[in-house]
Amino acid sequence: MIIGTFNLDGTSPEPVDISTKGRFFEVEACIVRHPRRYPTYKVDYCSLAFCETFEAAEKVMKDILASGQIDIKDLYCLYIYERVFDVVYDRNEYAKCWLYNDNGEMIDKRLFPSYWSEDGFIGRSEDEIRFKWGDLAEWYDGDRTHLVFILAPPRDKDWYAKKAEEDGQLYCGDISDDSYVTIDGPTYFPYHSHVDALHLFKPRFPIPKNIMKKYEKIWEGYLKDRDDYNRENHCNSPF
Repeated sequence: MIIGTFNLDGTSPEPVDISTKGRFFEVEACIVRHPRRYPTYKVDYCSLAFCETFEAAEKVMKDILASGQIDIKDLYCLYIYERVFDVVYDRNEYAKCWLYNDNGEMIDKRLFPSYWSEDGFIGRSEDEIRFKWGDLAEWYDGDRTHLVFILAPPRDKDWYAKKAEEDGQLYCGDISDDSYVTIDGPTYFPYHSHVDALHLFKPRFPIPKNIMKKYEKIWEGYLKDRDDYNRENHCNSPF
């Protein structure tokens, strides 16, 4: 597989054939920090283990959870990353990624590189879409969480299959296409974001009534803004 990776000096990507390179698997834990209050709270992360195979990484993760070394009430989620030796990358660059909840159950995965590559995103099946329009979810941005409403999931497999048929060749997106459209304010602009599917979670804690009221008003404001836009522009935009 050919991927694109950047030089250390930040110059243009150069193609790298990762099929010739070794792999390792990193187990990462994300830990909830105090204070744990909505609408946002801090989440730290740390590496737990580095293994030669995915199976070994998953076993180590489950053994650590069973041992009680990590308090479940402090654990936000776990990731296993497939990394490539001798390729410049940061935390968010990997060949593959698996996401687990605080009980060690797999809840999502990405089996294509976060780098540019000739292999990419070809849509999600219905059972792979964890959130729907109107859901209130948590966006974990790598440092802290934010409450957001879901407006649209990633495109489905049928959409990519149709594009491939029209183009007469395989059509795929990249990591940015495997994302949900969200809002955290009363209008689409400037409050919408495209959030990585592997960074969205169900709210972890009970949401206080005053915070819930605030978000109900946000949703009502968004619906009014959308309806006003559709009426003024004679369209039926879902956003």
